[in-house]
Amino acid sequence: MKYLIIGNSAAGVNAADGIRANDKKGSITIISNEEFGAYGRPLISYYLSGKVRSESMYYRSEDFYKSRNIEVLLNTEAEEIDVKKKEVFTAGGKKLSYDKLLIATGSSPFIPLVKNLDLSKQENVFTFLTYKDSIKLKKQIIGKSKVVIAGAGLIGLKAAEGLFGQVSSITVIDLADRVMASVLDKTSADIIQGHIEQNDIDFKFQTSICEVHGGERNVNKVVLSNGETLDCDILIIAVGVRPNINLAKKAGIKTAKGIIVDEYMRTSVKDIYAAGDCVESVDMLSNESKILALWTNASSQGETAGFNMTGTEIKAPAAFAMNAISFFGLQLISAGVIGTSKSNEIVTDSAENKLRRLNISNDKLVGFVLINYNQRAGIYTALISDRTKLSTLEYDITSKDIGLDVYPKEERTKKIWNHKGGC
Repeated sequence: MKYLIIGNSAAGVNAADGIRANDKKGSITIISNEEFGAYGRPLISYYLSGKVRSESMYYRSEDFYKSRNIEVLLNTEAEEIDVKKKEVFTAGGKKLSYDKLLIATGSSPFIPLVKNLDLSKQENVFTFLTYKDSIKLKKQIIGKSKVVIAGAGLIGLKAAEGLFGQVSSITVIDLADRVMASVLDKTSADIIQGHIEQNDIDFKFQTSICEVHGGERNVNKVVLSNGETLDCDILIIAVGVRPNINLAKKAGIKTAKGIIVDEYMRTSVKDIYAAGDCVESVDMLSNESKILALWTNASSQGETAGFNMTGTEIKAPAAFAMNAISFFGLQLISAGVIGTSKSNEIVTDSAENKLRRLNISNDKLVGFVLINYNQRAGIYTALISDRTKLSTLEYDITSKDIGLDVYPKEERTKKIWNHKGGC
């Protein structure tokens, strides 16, 4: 059996593990358009800040591929899939055949239309999604640099944290009215923003960059939609990502915003699977198909795809939006439905730089935000995943801190014996 995987990040690597766990003899080839082995994308801001050295970026050892008899083709771009002949063609002219194919092409930065902006020519304009991005940005930093970051989402804020203390100033621009607007309510966002601002990072909301000025190879000023002009030595574009679906789309595989897959990670074409940030997942809370670009989601989807490619049939775990991150030591975990509605009960328990916000609907926990309050995140997550009726618990979860004793005795015993950490 020939297994071919396009993509070498969380989904692709975990798929290879899943394949090898069930098929010791089949050949596995991984194609990657990057030059590095399997590294941790969440670490790129820590590399930028100097907290993580280059040798510590990798979450798989150097002998990972060799020990599993996996062939890896780095710096190799997959250009075309012939679904009838079961062949993949690369930009370098290589032709690779397969019996089972996984598309794990991830996502790419979204570049907004900005007058005079040209990332192919301007040497001080960067995106911040890959290890290579972080390396290039690190080389550009000097102490007097004035940095402008377009985007106050997770990527933009982590870029700001990585640059802190190494440049003269950092200004973050966003069209929304708060940081991380897609995953945080205003109360939670205000706590995060206030903490980040204590580290001399400025925010400008409800505006965007509409024009850049400078020479052909550099940007030295940005013009905002509110008319303000900012000096700029380094510009980082971090306004969002888009799933890489063109390869699948050209091959006739069904796509929408992402590649369409079933619960076994099968695409619309036989023997072709997809996983990770390039696919649409069904959000268990809304029952809607959407892009859930999460490291843990990509990992579990990749493993699921790997198992199913070998004929060992399993379903992908139920998924919902979840983020676990820290900013300058402030711990944030958000999950599920964050917004409010008439049918939801919102419970907020807050103190200075600390918040517990629970979103309850129809006797079930459907979302939460925890700031510096993360010791019970695993239990809250389990309550959502298991669709637990809160009325069946031993006490009201809104009234006090929770532990495993919140579950009835029989259920508590099961969870203790099956406990794998995280609570």
